[in-house]
This record gives sequence, structure tokens and C-alpha cells, in this order.
Amino acid sequence: MAKIVKWRRIALAFVDALVVAGALWAGYLLRFAQVYNFVVSQYLLVLAFFIVVRLAMFWAFRLYRGVLRYAGMGEMLAITSAVVCGTAVLVGLDLVYERLPLLQWFPAYPRNLADLAAGSGRVMRVPLGVIFGESILTLLGVALVRFSRRIVIYQVLNLAEETSVQRPRRLTIVGAGDLAEAALRQIQASPSRAWKPVAMVDDDPEKQSLRIHGVPVEGGLSELGRVIRRHEVEDVLVAMRDISPEKLREIVAACADANVRFQILPSVQDVMSGRVSLNQIRPVEIEDLLGREPVKLTLSDESNYIRGKVVMITGAGGSIGSELCRQVLQLEPTGIVMYGHGENSIYEITQELRRAGQGDRITSVIGDVRDEARLRTIIERHKPQIFFHAAAHKHVPLMEAHPEEAVKNNVTGTRNLAKLADESGAERFILISSDKAVRSTNVMGATKRMAEMIVFCMARKSRTLFTAVRFGNVLGSRGSVVPLFRRQIAAGGPVTITSPDVTRYFMTIPEAVSLVIQAGSMNQQGRLFLLDMGKPVRIVDLARNLIRLSGFEPDKDIKIVYTGLRPGEKLKEELLTSGENVKSTGIGKIFMTEPDGVNEELLRAQIEEIEALASRNDSEAVRTKLQEIVPDYSPENAGEGGAE
Repeated sequence: MAKIVKWRRIALAFVDALVVAGALWAGYLLRFAQVYNFVVSQYLLVLAFFIVVRLAMFWAFRLYRGVLRYAGMGEMLAITSAVVCGTAVLVGLDLVYERLPLLQWFPAYPRNLADLAAGSGRVMRVPLGVIFGESILTLLGVALVRFSRRIVIYQVLNLAEETSVQRPRRLTIVGAGDLAEAALRQIQASPSRAWKPVAMVDDDPEKQSLRIHGVPVEGGLSELGRVIRRHEVEDVLVAMRDISPEKLREIVAACADANVRFQILPSVQDVMSGRVSLNQIRPVEIEDLLGREPVKLTLSDESNYIRGKVVMITGAGGSIGSELCRQVLQLEPTGIVMYGHGENSIYEITQELRRAGQGDRITSVIGDVRDEARLRTIIERHKPQIFFHAAAHKHVPLMEAHPEEAVKNNVTGTRNLAKLADESGAERFILISSDKAVRSTNVMGATKRMAEMIVFCMARKSRTLFTAVRFGNVLGSRGSVVPLFRRQIAAGGPVTITSPDVTRYFMTIPEAVSLVIQAGSMNQQGRLFLLDMGKPVRIVDLARNLIRLSGFEPDKDIKIVYTGLRPGEKLKEELLTSGENVKSTGIGKIFMTEPDGVNEELLRAQIEEIEALASRNDSEAVRTKLQEIVPDYSPENAGEGGAE
């Protein structure tokens, strides 16, 4: 292989030498318009010198180390630099030519045509016009040699590919910026030639009517439908920097109307070093169509409170808990204790992390947060310094049917873990709460509100830093509507929605966990943190978009059926109660509140009472006691909207 590469470089240098020879001869012809004897003589004498200078510069600028099929702007800049530097050397030597005695044997030529007729005006130098003419022609010739393979592949073979059995699919790229250009270059360089880019669209007026790598930019995003019809487009690729969910929904709608496939590239920030790989092209996901911009939070080295610590995560097999395990491991803890009740889910996250090479830092534990003795044993054995409490019953209708189980898990479990974290001298305890804890109309929300109250009471007397994080629904979690909608669409419908007026706040699982970790870094005892989640999303809009992403037309291919609100549900969720005042933390879109005051002694007695009722499985008594403990809990208001 090394010999083949060596001979290829020699062959390329030989071709470059021929280019220089031809360019120099053409330079003389351009300067003198006809062939004189002295021109031929001088050309033959200086040719070797020109070739040596040019090839030396080409070698210095590494023109013989590239791969021709990947020649691009980098190679063009190198060629230009090599030619310019070589020209500077040639001009410099030419200007001092007459002062070098060893070179006086070069033949003379007339200064101008009048001197030629008079036989006088002997000048020894090579004309500067010849050198500059040769430089331009050498630049063009060498560039043509480097790009000839790409020209043949992308232009000459296009017709043959279009008439072949596996014809490339006609593609329109949405965007004409850096990301789109890189994607276009990758597509054109791909040996498979699965796509043939025929047009691009971009809202930037300066880019419209231009061509990028031979592909025209034909108007803005609003003209996507027209472009698709005009060019008989089969696929659309979204390649824009930080495209808004609103714009993306418009693109999806236009593609759905035209019955064409659509895919998306990650943003430039997600593509390392700005490079684009065709493997990164993916289908548009429902997360891309959220009515808010995803929030990306990072933990600086100075605020990394996890590095070198043992972390315990309850509910580690759940959607939030498992993502906590993934992200916490990236922050270099000494180890994490993954505590969960469901053996299958704990097994799955354990296997995933072991495959990722994290097996030496994880400890998998099967246990129930309701079992104080089990918790005590595990905490004494592993001595965790940081607790993330994600274990909870979250399914609203099921908890309405079994309120005693919600109390046992969400209230007793939180009390057990918070008590043991305090006794063990842990550094931090972070509770994962829910927007359903605000003016709740259901048992699940009321018990999560009690969990918050337990944490805030503990914060008043403990040296452990106790905080809670409250956010809305997460897309893709087990309790989310998205997996349910996907199953219903796969079955051919119908998609069931409780009410056309139901709205919810949504965020992705990774950003929800990022918020939890970031909030845990703030040294604010007994505070409640939440995220500005933007505008709430109508569930019916979410369902329609998901149907379109699945390749169907809402209400035509897949029906939408309204079933009525379930027990404990309300039309709108909130993030704050009336007594909680929001303050900015100065970090991204994270906000902080001072929670409502709680009487600790009264709460302790009430918890003992409701736990006793739950142990007797007295559902109605549990509901009544919940209303006494959580004044904002009003099941009679189920189905009503929250405060605007």
C-alpha cells in the first residue's frame, strides 16, 4: 500500500510538471503573440528552473498528501498559497537576474517590438508578464488536476446514475448555511449516491438565487411546497442551525401535504468540530416539535459537586432515574448506588452502563423506599454523600384508584430516605417533584406535595442541604402520552385524548435531568427550583404532529377520539402555588422559590395518621386526610383549568 501511495505521488508530481511546462509556454505566447527564436531558447533554458521552484512549493504546502476524491476548499487554499509563494520567488530572482554573473549566459531578448526591429535593447530577464501569466495558468491547471475526479464523479456520472435501476432520490435541503453546505458536500461525496440534491431553501434573502456546490437556493421556507412540486422531490433534509419548533412544524406540515419523507441533522453545536456525518441524519422526532426551545445546562468544574463523591439514586430504573445515572456518571463520581424496586428496569440500566464501560463504578440494589430497614442497611454499607430521590408512583388514574399506595411510596418513602440522609450526614438531598403538586386535583399530586413539605421541614434543622426540583411532563417517559400514542398509531388508531382543551408543560428527559443536577449545585437550603418551560402544549396538537411524523394524515388515516377527563385530571397544569414567589437564580432559565411555610410538629403528626390509614387500606379516609394536610388539594376541581 505504501508503494502504491508513493507512485501515485510521483505520478501527480509528473502531471504538475507538465502543467507548469504548458503554463510557461502559454505565458510566452500571451506575452509575445508569436514564436521567436529567442523565446524558444529562453523557454528551454528556464523551464527546469520553473518546474523545480513550483514542485518544491507544492511539496512544502503538502499538495501531495491529500486524497483527490476529497479535494475541497482546503486544497484550493493550499494550491493558491503555493503558487503565490512560488511566484514571489521567481519574480525576486528575476529582478536580480542581471546582477548574478553566473547567469549571464542566458540569451537576450528585445525590450519591445521596436527594439526587435532595430536589433537592440538587449535585456536578460524573463518578462514579468510571462511569469504572471504562467502563475495564473499554473494555478488553474493544478486546481483542475486536483478537482477533475470530483468533476467526473459529480457531473459526468449524474446522467448514468439517474437512468440506473437504483436511481438516487431527489432531495431538497432546508437551509443554506454552514450546516447545509457541509451536509451537501457529504451527500455529493457519498459513494452510495442515495440522494441527488436538486434544490435548497433558506429565509436569508442574500442566499436566495445563489448556487452552493451547483445546487440552487430557490426562495424561503414558505416556498418549500412549491419547490417540492417543481422538482418532484422525494425527500427533504432539514439542515439549519437552531431551527425553532414553530418553523419545524411548518416544514413537517408542508412535507406531509406533499407526501414526501423528511429528516433532520443535529445543530452545529451537536456536530463535533462542525463536521457533518450522514450517519447523524435522523427522522424528525416529536421532541423537535416542542413549543419551546430545549434548555441546555452545564455544570462547570468549579460547581461540580459530584466529582469524587458516592451518589445514591432511588427509582434508578425509571425514565428520570436511569437518565440521572447516565449523566451523573459523566461528572466523575466515585460511584453510584442504583436503588430501585423493579428488577427488570434495574437490570436493563445496569447492563447498559456496563456495556459503556462503567461497570466498576455502579452498584445495583433491589429495594423499596418504603422499607426503612433495607434503606438503612444500604446507606450504612455504601455511605452515599449525595441523594437523588426519583422513586415515586406517578400514574394519576392508578393512584386515584389506590391512594393508600401513593401515600406509602411517595410520602413514607420520602420520609424514610430524608430521615436516613440526615442521620448519615449526607451533603445533599435533591427531591424530584412534579407540577401536579401545585393546586392538585389528584392523589398523586397531593402526595408529591407532601413529599416537598417533608423535604422543606427537614431543611430547617439538618446540616444536609435539602432541595426540591419541580417540572412538568417529560416526553418519552413510561407515563408519557407519547409512547401510548405511538402504540395506538402502530395499531392503526384511533388515538385517544381526554379533551381537545387539555394542555401540559413538556420537556425532554435529558434536559429535565440536567435541571435536577444543576439545581443540586446551588447552595440554597430548603429551596424549590423550577424551569421556565415556556408555553404549555395542547395534547391534541402533540398527537397530530406525532401522527404526521409517523407518515399518516390526522383524522384521515388515523382518527382522534376524545374520551373525557379521567379521575383526578385537570385541563391545565401549573408550576407555582399562590404563596410561592419566583426569583431568578442567574443560571439559564432556572428559577427559585421560597416554599409555603409548614408547621413541622403538625406535619409529623399528620404523616403518622395518614400512614396508619394507608396501612389499613382505608382509601376514603386517606383522601379526606390528604385534603386536611394539603389545603390546595381539591379533587372536586378535577377537570378545571389552573390559574392563568
